[in-house]
Amino acid sequence: MDIFSTTSKQAETATTPKVATTPQVNEIKQSSDANLKNQQNQRNQDETTAILEQTVNELNDQMDLLETNIAFGFNKELSRMYVSVIEKSSGDTIRQIPTEEAMALSVKMKEIVGMIFDKKG
Repeated sequence: MDIFSTTSKQAETATTPKVATTPQVNEIKQSSDANLKNQQNQRNQDETTAILEQTVNELNDQMDLLETNIAFGFNKELSRMYVSVIEKSSGDTIRQIPTEEAMALSVKMKEIVGMIFDKKG
């Protein structure tokens, strides 16, 4: 029996720090990762919204130069663009694609899906 090897193993195990991973530590790490991803997603969504709004403005400027009855718009709730055909003399909307009703329905459907698949409840 080698005394030196036995004592060195004991000393090694005594000096090596043991890191315990508890469920609380894992939970905190997961929640911080989720928060980071949510912040990145929000930043990306804000950038995309700004780009789309700029594109809509540029398209409307081009349509004004061409003297057309078409106007583009952007719905922030849906993050979608729409096209309107407008009568120039009165400013009335002749047709909108997608319609306001369809966009309102999409918003309500998003709310319902959010309620059904809510992670908190």
